[in-house]
Amino acid sequence: MGETGDHGEESGRKDRPVCLLVKTPTEPARLFLFAITTQKPDQSTVHIAISEIECRRGGLRFPSWLILDEYNRVELDEAYDFVTTTPVGAFSPAFVRKVATLIKQAAAQRRVRAVIRK
Repeated sequence: MGETGDHGEESGRKDRPVCLLVKTPTEPARLFLFAITTQKPDQSTVHIAISEIECRRGGLRFPSWLILDEYNRVELDEAYDFVTTTPVGAFSPAFVRKVATLIKQAAAQRRVRAVIRK
């Protein structure tokens, strides 16, 4: 995920599920997307393991992890490289609160960075 943004690429190399955590009310809407992976991240990456029940709720394979130290910011009207924008599931409010807390902590430590996709 980091390589894509670091080398000036505008879209990812493969299809992957993402977690939409924020959609702004602006026109066009901006989406803040965090990658989901089935490969266990290394310890230097800010991430959270997605439990088996949350994977089922989210329509994901278990085990999966949500990567929290990098996100993609996309304008909805420029989101041409999405396979679909139809949700495949939803995490529980309790899990989303836990994710939000981890992102706030990582942001306070300046461990979160944006990749702006066009």
